[in-house]
Amino acid sequence: MRGCLSVLVLAAALIAGLAWFAAPPLASTVIGAVLSGTGYQAASTTITATADPPIRLLIGRADRVTIDGRDVTWRTFRTARLLLTLDDVDLFGRTAGTIQGSITGAELQTTDAASPPTADVTIDGSGAEASASIRVSGAAVDRLVRARFASSYQVAVTSTALVAPNTLQVVAPGATVEGRLVIDASGALVLVTRLGSAQVFAFDPSFPLRLTAVRVVGTDLELDGTLDANALLGG
Repeated sequence: MRGCLSVLVLAAALIAGLAWFAAPPLASTVIGAVLSGTGYQAASTTITATADPPIRLLIGRADRVTIDGRDVTWRTFRTARLLLTLDDVDLFGRTAGTIQGSITGAELQTTDAASPPTADVTIDGSGAEASASIRVSGAAVDRLVRARFASSYQVAVTSTALVAPNTLQVVAPGATVEGRLVIDASGALVLVTRLGSAQVFAFDPSFPLRLTAVRVVGTDLELDGTLDANALLGG
């Protein structure tokens, strides 16, 4: 009887030990499947999940999940690199308590540029509404404006300038156009002039990052926004 009990105890300990060490790689596999189900694809991705104790991962709870992807496509959104850390994650509920990290080379949505302008994004805050800081270079804005004027008005722009706090100046032969850069109700960046308004760019609507404010910082644009990480995970 004692021998049988010893075998059962040893077997239980072995199963518990296997579960302890197998939980992190299994959770990483589950997270990869969750991301794939939301439309995530990448040339390469590294996913790590941790919990204390690790066995909590087997019931879908992670203290921290890190996603490091390169050449990422998320639905129709594209970016060169995505590095995000999510805390207090419910893998099955697809929610996160907080999120922080960066998105580098995120493509912005526009119909005028031959190659879409890109932005660098820093994220920090709650899973439901994290603060996002977006930086777009003045050079990218210049290329976009030149493309817009060439395709829409058949005008070759001489120069552009970003002027604090939120002004864009466009110089063309025989005319100078000046307008305010604002975020409209749809979350797009819009140039408002006395002749009317025109959208400059927006984030891909399939990626739950909404622009809320814009300002000129030095020679670049800096935008504020909010990211819903829970929507990103499909929660």
